[in-house]
Amino acid sequence: MTNDLIILIGKQLNIPRSDDNEWVCQIVYSVAGQMALASLWDHSDGSDSISIQHFKSRIAQIFDAYGDIYPEIKFLLPEDRTILIDEIYSIYLRNGFFYHSAYQIVPAAPAASTVGDLTLYRGNSPDLRLFMSGLGLYSTQKSNCNGNVEKMFCLQEQTFEIYLEEQLDSGEWEVIDWPNNTEFLRLESPFTRGYWKQIPDNDGRISLARYGEPNKIFVFYRYDNGVYQYKPIPEWRIRDYFSNDTGSYGEYRRIAIALLNRYGTIPEIKAKESGNLMEIKVGYRLPPSEEEFFKLYSWPVRYDFTSKEPQIFTRKMAKQVFPIFKSELEKIGYCFAEE
Repeated sequence: MTNDLIILIGKQLNIPRSDDNEWVCQIVYSVAGQMALASLWDHSDGSDSISIQHFKSRIAQIFDAYGDIYPEIKFLLPEDRTILIDEIYSIYLRNGFFYHSAYQIVPAAPAASTVGDLTLYRGNSPDLRLFMSGLGLYSTQKSNCNGNVEKMFCLQEQTFEIYLEEQLDSGEWEVIDWPNNTEFLRLESPFTRGYWKQIPDNDGRISLARYGEPNKIFVFYRYDNGVYQYKPIPEWRIRDYFSNDTGSYGEYRRIAIALLNRYGTIPEIKAKESGNLMEIKVGYRLPPSEEEFFKLYSWPVRYDFTSKEPQIFTRKMAKQVFPIFKSELEKIGYCFAEE
């Protein structure tokens, strides 16, 4: 009976069947997101909002209920699910599924975008039957919407080449003596050693540097005529305004990747079939909005989220959705290697 239940839910959400516990976890993860979104309509008469705690409690209830039905998945889920629940909330928040105030959230206006024979959805009524890839909603039917994926999820529309030229066109180059503890962008692999290093490049290539505590200052720099020169980058260019961390400068990655793209050192994104899904391996962290879109439409390979294991490099995605993800990233300059 319990096996029939999970098979039925898998069919309803179009999550391809497998015979392992990971498949059950994927379904439970998606159902937790689906039910959390449905809870946005639990508001009382005279109000259009629910509490953030109500949203998160619904996620916890789903994991608890399915954990009791399928005790074998408890070994794949963290004992303390606070970080996992916060992660699901954050993914939906950053992808625009609701508006929020200090303690309340309201469902966002309905939006949809059709690409080929696939339509991506956000802000829809829970009565609409949709498929899921990770936490993301989609259908295999065209809609009458005229939205596009880039605007719907705030994805980059310019190529990295054009984007970088725009950044470099402003400001003047000035000579600099590096402050203590300045860090310099690593322009070549291995990036597993970190994205920053202690010694600046002196080969004439334009790169990034950062310095200052607690607020970081980011600058372009180059070595020219025997001296280091810099060009300041406005703080709004590198601050990640959607981050819960007020000191997040995640948008620097967009500039960093544009530089790697210029020098041909940006790692390929690897994709291969994994059962009935696509396993995607990112060799360098995506820019914030693209990373959140990736997380929305994919499942983590592990569910124990920590700061050291953020589950942002290797994830699994529905085969139907993968071409959209691939196309959006190739448009701006990424290369994929499909195994």
